[in-house]
Amino acid sequence: MYAYDQHEAIQHQEEFIFALAQANAPQFPALSALWEAYYDDPRISSAQASALLHELIALLAINGGSANKSLVNTVVRLLPFFSMASQGGHEIRTQSD
Repeated sequence: MYAYDQHEAIQHQEEFIFALAQANAPQFPALSALWEAYYDDPRISSAQASALLHELIALLAINGGSANKSLVNTVVRLLPFFSMASQGGHEIRTQSD
């Protein structure tokens, strides 16, 4: 994922976040939509980045919080990227493997 002058990635071993979101899909519409388009190189608007930011926080909260170390590591690493895109009004460009 690329926005402004920053780059971030969701690694293959981190794709479990989408399974967690799919288990409660109505609560996580932005994460569910990202997963549906994940391998199609979606573009993510700054508004969608804001929704993803909040959904990642909620996902962490309902899945063990700080006790879920692998989820904590993934979410904490992604939050600044989505925040920067949201606050800066930057579109996120994606590129799948």
